[in-house]
Amino acid sequence: MEPTVPEPPPPATPPARNFVLFCLGSGISFAGTWAQKTGIGWMVWELTHSVAWVGVLALVDLIAALWVAPLAGTLIDRSSPRRLLSITEGAAMLLATALCLTTLYGGLNIHVLLLFVLAEGSLRGFSQPAQMLLPGLLAPPERLSQAVATSAITIALAISAGPAVAGLVMHGAGGVAPVFALNALSFLAMFAALFHLRRWVDRPPPARGTAFAEDVREGFRYVTRTPQIAGLFVLVLGFSFLARPLFVDLLPAFVGKVFEGGPGLLSMLMSLQGLGALSGAVLMLRRNGGRALMRILCAASLGICAALLVFVSTARPVLALGAIAAAGFCHVICNVSMQSLCQLYSECALRGRVLALYGLVFRTGPAISAFCIAQAGSRYPLGLLIGGCAAAYAVLVVAVLARRHGEWPPSASGPADLENTEQK
Repeated sequence: MEPTVPEPPPPATPPARNFVLFCLGSGISFAGTWAQKTGIGWMVWELTHSVAWVGVLALVDLIAALWVAPLAGTLIDRSSPRRLLSITEGAAMLLATALCLTTLYGGLNIHVLLLFVLAEGSLRGFSQPAQMLLPGLLAPPERLSQAVATSAITIALAISAGPAVAGLVMHGAGGVAPVFALNALSFLAMFAALFHLRRWVDRPPPARGTAFAEDVREGFRYVTRTPQIAGLFVLVLGFSFLARPLFVDLLPAFVGKVFEGGPGLLSMLMSLQGLGALSGAVLMLRRNGGRALMRILCAASLGICAALLVFVSTARPVLALGAIAAAGFCHVICNVSMQSLCQLYSECALRGRVLALYGLVFRTGPAISAFCIAQAGSRYPLGLLIGGCAAAYAVLVVAVLARRHGEWPPSASGPADLENTEQK
């Protein structure tokens, strides 16, 4: 029997085409996921014809995010990202197949559908932090912000393409089951990418072999007690609760109540917001080190505050359109900068937990804040509430920058020597 030749180790810097392959696989899979979300939303409406049930659908997705995120980060740090993604994507593929068959054979009701939504949201809660971690494995530190920006562009295109494809398929097929089948097939692209990239992303688990519950607690302690991470998460919390609600849930209400507009104005505002976001992501494709990213984050944070204040205070549609485009531009720059800094500032063994908590705040913060603002909107002007939140975020950015300025970037003994990175 001939001795086996060990496989050579992967190169220190993976080829750029590998990251392109990852973006292609994840983009197709993500577009399928958004197509299914569109189909599920339409099914809820067809089954109930109730706006309240559509709201319950969003609440179920929020519950899935809340219970999964603390566990997901610990699992990522205790296992290989490729293995975890393969399991979660495989389970999501089976779930989409089951949803398709249940719809075809008439066994779907609103309660069964909500169970599917809870299961799908939970699986997405496990896979999303792992996908956020992969750019840090496929790109060197000095190109991390470029990799995250490329992922942001991919996700933005997938969010636009998925619902559009779902609408065409439902119109052409006369039903929603083919949309679920299309989502199941879309996971094959992600499996192909993971198989090709296994040499770079099949890393050994960096976390120590302590108890699972202790690892979960350690993640929370690390985020709250590490000065650089704690300061960054204060900005993440402020951004998610004070600046993002208009983009996620409140824009339709603002258009109808304040501008007294209709679907045409809403569509125009959302298109310009998306165009601004795409422009911001393209700008972030340039190489940025740790110091530059922090400066960019603070400037974009103040920029989005100014844009929102202009948007809610103007009665001129042309000025509002320019303000929402500027806000979208700053929004994606903040997102890319924050996600990149979370990876650059955190230790390798805790990076999965940091990204999972970041994803939790980024996913749930706007929904909670939008609910509170909407309730207060029955007593106070909606523009005043959104503008007040934007002004509060501006004050928070200045306060955090003044208090934490000497702590950014970390010292050379930290997870990355960012000053050297910037000079490359």
